[in-house]
Amino acid sequence: MNNNFEQVNCAVCGADNTEKICERGQFGLPTHVVICKDCGLSYLNPRWDKGRYIHFYEKEYDKYYRPNVQKNTERAGINYYQPVYERLDKSGLLPENIQQVLDIGSGDGNNLEYLMEKISDADYYAIEPSEECRKTLTSMGVKMLGTDIDIDFHEKFEGFFDVIIMRHVLEHFANPVSAMQKVRAILKDDGIAYIAVPNNLKFGNSKLLDNWFRVVHTYYFNVHSLRNVFRKAGIKTLLMEEGDKYNQRELFVIVKKGKVEEVDVKSENYTIQKDIFDKKLKGEKTLINKLKRRIKYDILQAFKTKK
Repeated sequence: MNNNFEQVNCAVCGADNTEKICERGQFGLPTHVVICKDCGLSYLNPRWDKGRYIHFYEKEYDKYYRPNVQKNTERAGINYYQPVYERLDKSGLLPENIQQVLDIGSGDGNNLEYLMEKISDADYYAIEPSEECRKTLTSMGVKMLGTDIDIDFHEKFEGFFDVIIMRHVLEHFANPVSAMQKVRAILKDDGIAYIAVPNNLKFGNSKLLDNWFRVVHTYYFNVHSLRNVFRKAGIKTLLMEEGDKYNQRELFVIVKKGKVEEVDVKSENYTIQKDIFDKKLKGEKTLINKLKRRIKYDILQAFKTKK
């Protein structure tokens, strides 16, 4: 499969004015992270084109990120998915009568399995690209809307869902603004969406070049850039928190339908993000760490070739 690349402008402000941060990330895959100098959004540019990403998610993603799916081993611990419901319940923002729930990027259903225990009377829907995961979801009684949020499903389900879950998926999309516009369209007027993404201002002990920067993460959000995505998409933020006892490196929000607003374009948001990147990368770019990454990458490639 060829690595076909495309160039993109900033999804928030439309500018083509960026600072390059790196060219390779996790697993040694091409990961061209840049920061928009105008508004501070971090994203991949260039990045794989749509066809390459579709193939990766359908045929390769599970091998890298969900090996247990194909090995049919024990499912992930339920506590890993507990925060979604617990945060929603604690917020007091859950609709009273939940009838339809959509999970976008469902994986093999661990998140939905937990929600089904807590909200047992609702109908559950999913969007998921992995062939193996779709089989599991179907066996659980989940109704599949499709494999990709870019498909035209929103007109049929306009104003349909009480709750939409997007746990660590918004950072994977080709355009987060258009994705949130579709979410807005399919939410009921009193419906809510729960969204969790990695917090690009708080990495914890994660190494950027070995773990944080990933070819599948086309966008890297912080509180400033995520609010701008919502403003542009007509989404109102009800709650936004930078981590809690479940995950300190996570940015999670609860939103509803709102009005389109002007984005807050500030070059200082670029400076904030760039300074944090530079500080973190300073130690990772030493000669010894470069050698470690090279060895790790060579071992991975040898293992893949052997398989």
